[in-house]
Amino acid sequence: MLSSQFKQTIVGVHGEKGRAWLNELPAIITQCEQNMNLKIGDPYPLTYHYVAPAIKQNGEEVVVKIGLPQHKDLKAESAALKRFGRSGGMVKLLSEHTDQGILILEKLNPGTMLSEIKCDETAVSIAASIMKKIWVPFSDQYSFPHLSDWMNGLKNSEQNVISDYIMQKAKLLFEELVNTISHPILLHGDLHQDNILRSGNGWLAIDPKGVIGEAEYEVTSFCKNYLFDKNNPLDVLEKRIDFFEKELGLNRARITNWGFCQSVLSACWCLEDGDAGRETNLQLAEMYENML
Repeated sequence: MLSSQFKQTIVGVHGEKGRAWLNELPAIITQCEQNMNLKIGDPYPLTYHYVAPAIKQNGEEVVVKIGLPQHKDLKAESAALKRFGRSGGMVKLLSEHTDQGILILEKLNPGTMLSEIKCDETAVSIAASIMKKIWVPFSDQYSFPHLSDWMNGLKNSEQNVISDYIMQKAKLLFEELVNTISHPILLHGDLHQDNILRSGNGWLAIDPKGVIGEAEYEVTSFCKNYLFDKNNPLDVLEKRIDFFEKELGLNRARITNWGFCQSVLSACWCLEDGDAGRETNLQLAEMYENML
């Protein structure tokens, strides 16, 4: 049974193509089971793709990820998994069928999310160790999107929910940051606490976006998540930035600048997708602005 939120998100992102895909999804799942000789279980909590555990005929446990066929995001993820796969810090891509919108991934056991680690210092340290492993220099073997492409997402709603001041500041700062990237690398693009899972080999990242940018951008996804459930969010944010700056040798000013831009961009994405996280992202943008 698909949740109404998942359906709303898919239609919000993909429009009528998404609605048609939702109608076809049961048949796609059945066909996947038949063609790939596996049994798909109940799905995990869903956001932008249908993701579920599965068992192959030989008893091997895998994870099936299904999205819209030939969609650029799934293609970029597949390419990123291949590039990151040699790092030892990323889940393995077992097979790809992007023409059908299907990826088969290794199943991580026990699969505990990093968000379940209560000590924030420990979680930040684990995330930094993953980043060290997976970051690789820019490669033109696949045409990954660039952070400059994401800048196009800085769009307000028709009701101008986000103030013109914040929007213009984000656009100008985003452009300045993009134009002054000195060491472009392939980033995960969404490396937060729920995208790092425990496995028998330690901790591994999942769900890479695959985007060209700089290291200072990468840490902002982690910094923003599981922040406002803390007693002193600003103090926690500053400590996270301090750790990443020192542990990874990053530029603190660029982290905070990217943090501001990423918060506004996330607020815009929430508006576009009908997500309720807009206000939280704008609150975070205000925190970052006070640090600039």
